[in-house]
Amino acid sequence: MPRNANDPMRQRIALLWGTTAGPSRGPRPTLSLDRIAETGVRIADAEGLEAVSMQRVARELGYSTMSLYRHVPSKEQLVEVMMDSCAGTPPAADDNADWRSQIEAWVRALWDTYRRHPWMLRVQIGAPPIGPGQLAWFEAALRPLSRAGLREENLVSVVVFLLGAVRQFAVMAVDLTEARERGHVSAAEAEADYEAALRDVVPADRFPLLAHLVHTGAFQATGLPDSGMLDDLDFGVQRVLDGLESYIQRQRG
Repeated sequence: MPRNANDPMRQRIALLWGTTAGPSRGPRPTLSLDRIAETGVRIADAEGLEAVSMQRVARELGYSTMSLYRHVPSKEQLVEVMMDSCAGTPPAADDNADWRSQIEAWVRALWDTYRRHPWMLRVQIGAPPIGPGQLAWFEAALRPLSRAGLREENLVSVVVFLLGAVRQFAVMAVDLTEARERGHVSAAEAEADYEAALRDVVPADRFPLLAHLVHTGAFQATGLPDSGMLDDLDFGVQRVLDGLESYIQRQRG
Protein backbone atom coordinates (compact mmCIF):
# COMPACT_ATOMS: atom_id res chain seq x y z
CA MET A 1 0.00 0.00 0.00
CA PRO A 2 1.43 3.44 -0.88
CA ARG A 3 2.36 5.43 2.21
CA ASN A 4 1.51 8.87 0.85
CA ALA A 5 -2.18 9.72 1.22
CA ASN A 6 -1.92 11.83 -1.93
CA ASP A 7 -0.50 8.96 -3.97
CA PRO A 8 -2.70 8.35 -7.06
CA MET A 9 -3.07 4.64 -6.30
CA ARG A 10 -4.20 5.32 -2.76
CA GLN A 11 -6.67 7.90 -4.02
CA ARG A 12 -8.07 5.38 -6.51
CA ILE A 13 -8.47 2.78 -3.78
CA ALA A 14 -10.22 5.21 -1.44
CA LEU A 15 -12.64 6.27 -4.17
CA LEU A 16 -13.42 2.84 -5.60
CA TRP A 17 -13.69 1.04 -2.27
CA GLY A 18 -15.58 3.83 -0.51
CA THR A 19 -13.02 4.35 2.23
CA THR A 20 -12.99 8.15 1.95
CA ALA A 21 -14.22 9.58 5.23
CA GLY A 22 -17.48 11.50 5.01
CA PRO A 23 -18.94 14.07 7.40
CA SER A 24 -19.57 12.62 10.85
CA ARG A 25 -22.36 15.03 11.75
CA GLY A 26 -25.36 16.55 10.07
CA PRO A 27 -28.00 15.07 7.77
CA ARG A 28 -27.14 12.30 5.36
CA PRO A 29 -26.17 13.87 2.00
CA THR A 30 -28.71 13.31 -0.78
CA LEU A 31 -25.99 13.27 -3.43
CA SER A 32 -23.76 10.20 -3.41
CA LEU A 33 -20.98 8.75 -5.53
CA ASP A 34 -23.30 5.91 -6.51
CA ARG A 35 -25.90 8.34 -7.87
CA ILE A 36 -23.24 10.29 -9.72
CA ALA A 37 -21.83 7.11 -11.29
CA GLU A 38 -25.28 5.80 -12.24
CA THR A 39 -26.06 9.08 -13.98
CA GLY A 40 -22.75 9.01 -15.84
CA VAL A 41 -23.41 5.45 -16.98
CA ARG A 42 -26.91 6.36 -18.18
CA ILE A 43 -25.51 9.24 -20.25
CA ALA A 44 -22.69 7.12 -21.68
CA ASP A 45 -25.03 4.26 -22.59
CA ALA A 46 -27.36 6.62 -24.44
CA GLU A 47 -24.94 9.08 -26.04
CA GLY A 48 -21.41 7.72 -25.75
CA LEU A 49 -18.49 8.50 -23.47
CA GLU A 50 -17.82 11.86 -25.11
CA ALA A 51 -21.16 13.13 -23.78
CA VAL A 52 -20.09 12.58 -20.17
CA SER A 53 -18.72 15.61 -18.34
CA MET A 54 -18.83 16.81 -14.77
CA GLN A 55 -21.08 19.66 -15.90
CA ARG A 56 -23.49 17.36 -17.76
CA VAL A 57 -23.77 14.89 -14.89
CA ALA A 58 -24.34 17.72 -12.42
CA ARG A 59 -27.06 19.20 -14.62
CA GLU A 60 -28.83 15.84 -14.95
CA LEU A 61 -28.80 15.48 -11.16
CA GLY A 62 -29.90 19.05 -10.53
CA TYR A 63 -26.75 20.03 -8.65
CA SER A 64 -23.91 22.44 -9.22
CA THR A 65 -20.71 21.11 -10.77
CA MET A 66 -18.84 21.96 -7.57
CA SER A 67 -21.16 19.63 -5.66
CA LEU A 68 -19.82 16.71 -7.72
CA TYR A 69 -16.21 17.58 -6.97
CA ARG A 70 -16.90 16.97 -3.28
CA HIS A 71 -17.47 13.31 -4.19
CA VAL A 72 -15.18 12.69 -7.17
CA PRO A 73 -12.12 14.86 -7.99
CA SER A 74 -12.15 14.65 -11.80
CA LYS A 75 -13.87 13.26 -14.87
CA GLU A 76 -11.09 10.67 -15.23
CA GLN A 77 -11.86 9.29 -11.79
CA LEU A 78 -15.60 9.51 -12.43
CA VAL A 79 -15.16 7.34 -15.51
CA GLU A 80 -13.18 4.81 -13.50
CA VAL A 81 -15.99 4.63 -10.94
CA MET A 82 -18.50 4.25 -13.78
CA MET A 83 -16.44 1.40 -15.26
CA ASP A 84 -16.31 -0.42 -11.95
CA SER A 85 -19.96 0.15 -11.09
CA CYS A 86 -21.32 -1.20 -14.38
CA ALA A 87 -18.90 -4.11 -14.65
CA GLY A 88 -21.79 -6.25 -13.50
CA THR A 89 -21.61 -9.55 -11.68
CA PRO A 90 -19.44 -12.29 -13.20
CA PRO A 91 -20.84 -15.82 -13.46
CA ALA A 92 -21.12 -17.43 -10.05
CA ALA A 93 -18.44 -19.91 -9.07
CA ASP A 94 -19.49 -23.56 -9.30
CA ASP A 95 -16.86 -26.02 -8.14
CA ASN A 96 -18.97 -28.87 -9.49
CA ALA A 97 -18.89 -27.52 -13.05
CA ASP A 98 -16.24 -28.29 -15.64
CA TRP A 99 -13.50 -25.64 -15.50
CA ARG A 100 -13.61 -25.12 -19.27
CA SER A 101 -17.33 -24.44 -19.32
CA GLN A 102 -16.86 -21.90 -16.54
CA ILE A 103 -14.21 -20.02 -18.53
CA GLU A 104 -16.44 -20.13 -21.61
CA ALA A 105 -19.34 -18.69 -19.60
CA TRP A 106 -17.01 -16.01 -18.20
CA VAL A 107 -15.89 -15.01 -21.71
CA ARG A 108 -19.49 -14.78 -22.95
CA ALA A 109 -20.59 -12.78 -19.91
CA LEU A 110 -17.72 -10.31 -20.30
CA TRP A 111 -18.54 -9.96 -24.01
CA ASP A 112 -22.16 -9.23 -23.12
CA THR A 113 -21.04 -6.57 -20.63
CA TYR A 114 -19.04 -4.78 -23.31
CA ARG A 115 -21.89 -4.98 -25.80
CA ARG A 116 -24.32 -3.50 -23.24
CA HIS A 117 -21.89 -0.69 -22.43
CA PRO A 118 -19.78 -0.16 -25.57
CA TRP A 119 -18.43 3.12 -24.23
CA MET A 120 -16.30 1.05 -21.82
CA LEU A 121 -14.17 0.09 -24.81
CA ARG A 122 -13.38 3.76 -25.47
CA VAL A 123 -11.81 4.22 -22.04
CA GLN A 124 -8.04 4.21 -22.26
CA ILE A 125 -6.44 1.66 -19.95
CA GLY A 126 -4.04 3.77 -17.92
CA ALA A 127 -3.61 1.48 -14.92
CA PRO A 128 -4.40 -2.09 -13.82
CA PRO A 129 -7.86 -2.68 -12.31
CA ILE A 130 -8.13 -2.01 -8.59
CA GLY A 131 -11.88 -1.58 -7.99
CA PRO A 132 -14.08 -4.31 -6.47
CA GLY A 133 -16.24 -4.68 -9.58
CA GLN A 134 -13.41 -5.36 -12.00
CA LEU A 135 -11.43 -7.43 -9.51
CA ALA A 136 -14.49 -9.66 -9.11
CA TRP A 137 -14.11 -10.60 -12.78
CA PHE A 138 -10.44 -11.37 -12.25
CA GLU A 139 -11.25 -13.62 -9.30
CA ALA A 140 -14.03 -15.35 -11.25
CA ALA A 141 -11.54 -16.40 -13.96
CA LEU A 142 -8.75 -17.32 -11.55
CA ARG A 143 -10.85 -19.84 -9.65
CA PRO A 144 -11.63 -22.38 -12.41
CA LEU A 145 -8.11 -22.06 -13.85
CA SER A 146 -6.62 -22.76 -10.44
CA ARG A 147 -8.98 -25.69 -9.94
CA ALA A 148 -7.89 -27.06 -13.33
CA GLY A 149 -4.35 -27.35 -11.99
CA LEU A 150 -2.69 -24.38 -13.67
CA ARG A 151 0.36 -23.30 -11.71
CA GLU A 152 0.14 -20.12 -9.68
CA GLU A 153 2.88 -18.40 -11.68
CA ASN A 154 0.79 -18.82 -14.86
CA LEU A 155 -2.64 -17.81 -13.55
CA VAL A 156 -2.38 -14.04 -13.92
CA SER A 157 -0.85 -14.29 -17.41
CA VAL A 158 -3.73 -16.43 -18.68
CA VAL A 159 -6.42 -14.18 -17.20
CA VAL A 160 -4.75 -11.06 -18.63
CA PHE A 161 -4.63 -12.75 -22.05
CA LEU A 162 -8.32 -13.66 -21.89
CA LEU A 163 -9.28 -10.16 -20.76
CA GLY A 164 -7.32 -8.68 -23.65
CA ALA A 165 -8.79 -11.09 -26.20
CA VAL A 166 -12.40 -10.42 -25.21
CA ARG A 167 -11.84 -6.68 -25.10
CA GLN A 168 -10.14 -6.54 -28.51
CA PHE A 169 -12.79 -8.65 -30.23
CA ALA A 170 -15.46 -6.45 -28.65
CA VAL A 171 -13.63 -3.33 -29.90
CA MET A 172 -13.63 -4.71 -33.45
CA ALA A 173 -17.33 -5.59 -33.22
CA VAL A 174 -18.23 -2.10 -31.99
CA ASP A 175 -16.02 -0.41 -34.59
CA LEU A 176 -17.61 -2.40 -37.41
CA THR A 177 -21.12 -1.76 -36.11
CA GLU A 178 -20.52 1.98 -35.85
CA ALA A 179 -18.99 2.08 -39.34
CA ARG A 180 -22.04 0.30 -40.79
CA GLU A 181 -24.37 2.69 -39.00
CA ARG A 182 -22.50 5.69 -40.40
CA GLY A 183 -22.82 4.19 -43.89
CA HIS A 184 -26.49 3.26 -43.36
CA VAL A 185 -25.92 -0.35 -44.43
CA SER A 186 -26.91 -3.57 -42.74
CA ALA A 187 -24.46 -6.17 -41.49
CA ALA A 188 -25.44 -8.50 -44.34
CA GLU A 189 -24.91 -5.77 -46.94
CA ALA A 190 -21.52 -4.75 -45.54
CA GLU A 191 -20.27 -8.32 -45.39
CA ALA A 192 -21.57 -9.13 -48.87
CA ASP A 193 -19.83 -6.03 -50.23
CA TYR A 194 -16.59 -7.11 -48.58
CA GLU A 195 -16.80 -10.63 -49.98
CA ALA A 196 -17.49 -9.27 -53.47
CA ALA A 197 -14.55 -6.87 -53.18
CA LEU A 198 -12.24 -9.71 -52.15
CA ARG A 199 -13.36 -11.75 -55.14
CA ASP A 200 -12.48 -8.81 -57.39
CA VAL A 201 -9.07 -7.90 -55.98
CA VAL A 202 -7.44 -11.06 -54.55
CA PRO A 203 -5.15 -12.61 -57.21
CA ALA A 204 -4.78 -16.38 -56.90
CA ASP A 205 -1.14 -16.31 -57.96
CA ARG A 206 -0.17 -13.89 -55.19
CA PHE A 207 -2.54 -14.98 -52.38
CA PRO A 208 -3.43 -18.58 -53.28
CA LEU A 209 -4.81 -19.64 -49.89
CA LEU A 210 -6.80 -16.45 -49.39
CA ALA A 211 -8.21 -16.67 -52.92
CA HIS A 212 -9.22 -20.29 -52.31
CA LEU A 213 -11.05 -19.37 -49.09
CA VAL A 214 -12.83 -16.46 -50.76
CA HIS A 215 -14.08 -18.66 -53.58
CA THR A 216 -15.16 -21.48 -51.26
CA GLY A 217 -17.39 -19.12 -49.27
CA ALA A 218 -15.35 -18.65 -46.09
CA PHE A 219 -16.19 -14.94 -46.13
CA GLN A 220 -19.89 -15.31 -46.86
CA ALA A 221 -22.14 -12.86 -45.00
CA THR A 222 -24.01 -14.09 -41.94
CA GLY A 223 -26.34 -11.10 -41.73
CA LEU A 224 -25.99 -10.97 -37.95
CA PRO A 225 -24.02 -8.02 -36.50
CA ASP A 226 -21.95 -9.91 -33.92
CA SER A 227 -22.23 -13.54 -34.98
CA GLY A 228 -19.03 -13.79 -36.97
CA MET A 229 -16.89 -11.92 -34.47
CA LEU A 230 -18.28 -13.85 -31.52
CA ASP A 231 -17.83 -17.15 -33.35
CA ASP A 232 -14.20 -16.24 -34.03
CA LEU A 233 -13.69 -15.35 -30.37
CA ASP A 234 -15.30 -18.59 -29.22
CA PHE A 235 -13.11 -20.62 -31.59
CA GLY A 236 -9.95 -18.88 -30.40
CA VAL A 237 -10.83 -19.34 -26.74
CA GLN A 238 -11.54 -23.04 -27.33
CA ARG A 239 -8.10 -23.51 -28.86
CA VAL A 240 -6.47 -21.60 -25.98
CA LEU A 241 -8.25 -23.89 -23.53
CA ASP A 242 -7.12 -26.94 -25.53
CA GLY A 243 -3.56 -25.70 -25.21
CA LEU A 244 -3.92 -25.01 -21.49
CA GLU A 245 -5.35 -28.48 -20.94
CA SER A 246 -2.35 -30.06 -22.67
CA TYR A 247 0.04 -27.76 -20.82
CA ILE A 248 -1.45 -28.69 -17.44
CA GLN A 249 -1.18 -32.40 -18.28
CA ARG A 250 2.49 -31.97 -19.23
CA GLN A 251 3.15 -30.12 -15.98
CA ARG A 252 1.70 -33.00 -14.02
CA GLY A 253 4.05 -35.34 -15.85
